[in-house]
Amino acid sequence: MKFYFDKIFTSKYKIEGKCNGCGACCKNIVFMIENDYVRKEEQFEELKKFDKKYLHFDIAGKNEKGVLLFKCKSLDENNKCRDYFFRSIYCRAYPNVTDKIRLGGCETFDTCGYKIKINKNFKEYLR
Repeated sequence: MKFYFDKIFTSKYKIEGKCNGCGACCKNIVFMIENDYVRKEEQFEELKKFDKKYLHFDIAGKNEKGVLLFKCKSLDENNKCRDYFFRSIYCRAYPNVTDKIRLGGCETFDTCGYKIKINKNFKEYLR
């Protein structure tokens, strides 16, 4: 039974490394609304009305694809969280790896201590 469970539920990805405190994940956050990335300030305003947790973020700019980037208001000048104990689920889950994130081309930041690797190659899944 464990064999089948492992075949079905084993993650395709593994995370290696550890946080080195660069703060990039706190300064380059993207959010989704209705299965697309937030690209307009009006969309962000709607998110804030829907859920108060979005009040903890400010717009930091846009990436090369026109997606809004957000910065956490709790990040201090030394890249430390002023509200670590009560930090957001986004922060607690980072780096959260899903097929949607990977297929969307998202990677960890160059300065990040975490790296996302393929857990098994394709042939191993066929066994």
